[in-house]
Amino acid sequence: MTTALVKRGAGGRPPLARKGDVEERLLAAATKLFLAHGYEGTSCDQVAVDARAGKASIYARYANKTALLQAVVDSKLRRLFEIEVDDGGAEAPLRARLVRAGETVIDKVLQPDAIALLRLIVTEAPRLHDAALGVDVVLQRIGVEHIDRAIRPRSSAGFDIGAHADAAAGEAQAAALALVDAALMPGLVRALFGAEPGPLRAHAREALAASVDTMIDAAGLGGRD
Repeated sequence: MTTALVKRGAGGRPPLARKGDVEERLLAAATKLFLAHGYEGTSCDQVAVDARAGKASIYARYANKTALLQAVVDSKLRRLFEIEVDDGGAEAPLRARLVRAGETVIDKVLQPDAIALLRLIVTEAPRLHDAALGVDVVLQRIGVEHIDRAIRPRSSAGFDIGAHADAAAGEAQAAALALVDAALMPGLVRALFGAEPGPLRAHAREALAASVDTMIDAAGLGGRD
């Protein structure tokens, strides 16, 4: 394994930057193949060829094809649904923060790459069971954390404030999950069954405002301002 890698380089051990580059290429190739052909239609041999790496490079990093699939899903989730810090809007009214957070989630989830990934997760759920990628965890990562950040009272430094921060955190999480269920899930289910994501995004954005108002009133989050 080491000899083959050295022959493609200038001699000696590959530098850390090149090691990271190999891993990036492996994940990129595996992602493309898994999304296009599924688990059964993807081979580690083809991943290695497409990544311009030796097959041994895969097994040096991942125990088997299932572990590679888990790494692909985790990496893709992290990149697609990473939370951007938006402290500039921290002082905006609650309703405005929720609408902005909800629109961010809708735009992230109802896009072709995200839908393809979620379809793969649903299809390969039995293989991913041990990777902590159940439905609740995926929902948490694709939306709840974004909306939770918009709900919770925060200081200018970004930390929770108030004597009842723990209780507020629990209420915010429950409310955020309810909003994801109401505003996002109907469109996402249709997208997973092949509906075009563009119209679904537009419809979800139109329905978001009403869902936000209902959620604020039902959850008792202290008004809409």
